[in-house]
Parts: sequence; structure tokens; C-alpha cells
Amino acid sequence: MKPETKKRWPQAACASLVWLCCVCSAAPQAAAQSLATQRGSVTFDSVPEAPVTLAPPPVRATGDLVMATLPVVREPIRFYLTFGTAGRYGPYTLSHNARIGPPHTTYLLGLVDQGRSFTLTAPNATNTVYGPFATTDGAPVRLGQAEMTFVRIAPVLTVALTHPDRINQLPLIGIAPDSPALRRELYALRAKYAAFANRVDAETADVRFHGVPRITRRRSGTVVSPIVSPSQRDKQNATRGAELSAVHFLETLMQQHFRIRSQAMIGTLRWQFAMPPGDYIFCALQKVKDPRATGVSGLPTAIWWTPFTFNGEHPLALTLTADNAIIWRDVFVLERE
Repeated sequence: MKPETKKRWPQAACASLVWLCCVCSAAPQAAAQSLATQRGSVTFDSVPEAPVTLAPPPVRATGDLVMATLPVVREPIRFYLTFGTAGRYGPYTLSHNARIGPPHTTYLLGLVDQGRSFTLTAPNATNTVYGPFATTDGAPVRLGQAEMTFVRIAPVLTVALTHPDRINQLPLIGIAPDSPALRRELYALRAKYAAFANRVDAETADVRFHGVPRITRRRSGTVVSPIVSPSQRDKQNATRGAELSAVHFLETLMQQHFRIRSQAMIGTLRWQFAMPPGDYIFCALQKVKDPRATGVSGLPTAIWWTPFTFNGEHPLALTLTADNAIIWRDVFVLERE
């Protein structure tokens, strides 16, 4: 070999090596690299990005205060017809076609003057109509020679609990007058609940990692992507932790503002609440059964929440069931960004 050839060979080898190193070092800079195999392909994501949490858009605690509602039923006015010093008939409902009087002499009630008065029709003589009589408390009612007095029954809110999975523990029930001070507390509570909801969404969401291969199986056509899901236990712990905090703040609010409590318990799981006319907010908390929970403290809490208006004349009725129960995330309407 000539001396010139020996001198040029190392130079050419070095140049080839430099070219190969440049090609290899440029490969990771591409958006993705694919490697074909007999059973499929492997794609390497080489973009240097941070992991992405695949959570839904966060919720916002802004705008007007929109809250959950329940069907509060307005019932007819109830009354007695008293006579003498201690006698009385009733109670009756002040509703059209209600039957009034003792069993052997029942009269048919008819509402007139938009409910401000009523008449009584004799059972065996439909042409004999007594009245009209005023529906004000203490108004006189005369049926032939019989003189009676119309006595209204004080209206109340009656609450019944029929949740089949309730534990053997009385619920916490309270009513708060709607006031500016309570509204300020509710705005603050809504902000806390929005933060809890966003935290749960982030901690229970899947995470996409970049730089991890995506494997495609040619035979089945499935794709194994670099997405990691939290375990079921991690999701339960995140959800349960947020619920404990949310219920704790709600119980604290009830102790401070929801001070109207039941004045009477009528029958099993039925309560009556008396209050002056006004606007109110009702809240009830009840622990319910869960086979996954360990101990009473780990049981989920069913919530019933609604604003309502009490006019001081008509009684109200509210039934708490499994179907109309909510969780803490549903107390306020939170919009997503």
C-alpha cells in the first residue's frame, strides 16, 4: 500500500464515523420514531414534555349562587270547627269538596272568593247551602241552630325520611333563615367545594407520559398508549378525603346558622318544624350504608338541600328519599371553564 493511501484511509474512516454520530444524535430530535416488528410496531415519543393530567376542565366558583332544590309540597290549610267550651270537629283540610262534620252528618266544603270563604252543602239536601263563612281564624260558623268557630291549625313543615340504606342513627336536620350573612358564608363554602372538586378530578384522572413507547399489536389492532391510571383504591381515598372535608365544613355551617330544629317528632322518622313567614334554606345529613366502608366515620353522607319560602298560612311537606339525595358536589351548581 502506498504511503498516501495509508494516510487517507484513517481520514475517511474518521469522516464516516463523524457522519454516523451526527445521524444517530439527530434521531431523538424527531417528533417520533417507529420500529417495525413481525407482530406490530413500537413508536417512541421523543418530545421532551412534562406528563399531562387528563382531568376535565376545572370548575369555577363565580357568578350568582345557584343551589340544589327539592320538591317542597304546599299542602292545604288545616282547621278545626270548635263548639262549646272543649268540643271540636276535625282536623279538616280547607280544600274544595272536602268532607266536613261528624260521620253521620257530613257536609261538602266548597271554596269561594278565591279561597277567602267557604260554603257547606248538606249531605241529603244539595239545594241547602250554608255560608259563605270566612276562613280567618276565629270566624263564626252557623249550621242551623249549631254555632261553631273556625280555628286554623298553625302551619308547619313536615319532614319524612325514607332512605332504605340509612344507618341506625338519627340525621342532622336544620333550617336557616336566608340572610346576607348566610349568603356570604355560602359563597365561601362554594369556593371551598370548587377547590375540592378540582382536586378530586386531578387526583383521580389518568396521566399521559411523554417519551414512553406506544405499542401497536398488528394482529388485534389494539394500541397500548403511555397512559397511567390511578388505582381504584387511590381514587376511593381521594374521593373519600374530599367528602370528609366537605361534610365537616357543612356541619360547621349548620351549627352556626341552621338553628331552627324540630319542635316535634310525629311517628317514625317524621319531624315538624315551626317558623315565622320568610325565606329559608333546609339541610339534612344522614350516614348511609356502604359495604366498602370501615367504621361509621368511613360511611358516605347523603345530603338533602333546598331553599324554600314559608308563607305562614299553608303547611309544607318534604320527603327525603334515596332518589332525591345528593352528595357534597351537588349542593352548588359549579360550571366548568
